[in-house]
Amino acid sequence: MDLFKLLTPISYWLLILMWSFILVFYLRRLFTKKLKNKFFGTLILILAIDALRTLFESIYFGAWYTSVAGMIPSSIHAYLIRPENVFIPKALNVVAATLVILIVLKHWIPQEEKEREERISYTQRLEKEIADRKKAEKEREAVIIELKEALSNVKLLSGLIPICAYCKKVRDDKGYWNQVETYIENHSDASFSHGYCPECLGKLYGNQKWYIKNKEKLDGKD
Repeated sequence: MDLFKLLTPISYWLLILMWSFILVFYLRRLFTKKLKNKFFGTLILILAIDALRTLFESIYFGAWYTSVAGMIPSSIHAYLIRPENVFIPKALNVVAATLVILIVLKHWIPQEEKEREERISYTQRLEKEIADRKKAEKEREAVIIELKEALSNVKLLSGLIPICAYCKKVRDDKGYWNQVETYIENHSDASFSHGYCPECLGKLYGNQKWYIKNKEKLDGKD
């Protein structure tokens, strides 16, 4: 028996074993409950259809060449070479290709588009979240800067302040004597508006007619 005539059917039966294992593997993955990714499931379905097509062709031509090699009855070869039987694997190829195209159009492309939109949406949400965080950080930094500036502008008087017991002037850090209001204005954010208390007003203008007249009116109201 010719060696290559023997090797051909052997190679086909090896292909039958391998493609049977591959088909079973795909089918088990396809029907498992752990398969959550629809996109991956569509891919497994396409591969399973192609594996079934390839397995059928391997069985068909394996029987063909095994019969030609004389390892099984020659009547099998005579049956397989009939035109109506030769058409079967070709028709199966057409059916498999049609199914794959339909699956790609109805499932693969829509799922791919859906996942693309989900990725875009997720990216946009992530970018918005990052932008919001950066904005919040900038606002927080601005508040911190404002607080630091406010604190730097705050002036506090503390410690012992040297003041004259007679004229009430205050000595500053340079040794100069200043009025109390001048010293406080220079060392704080306070400012003064000048006027007279009732006691001092009486001492200054107590003998003036307008003062006496206004004072009598005020006393009469009381």
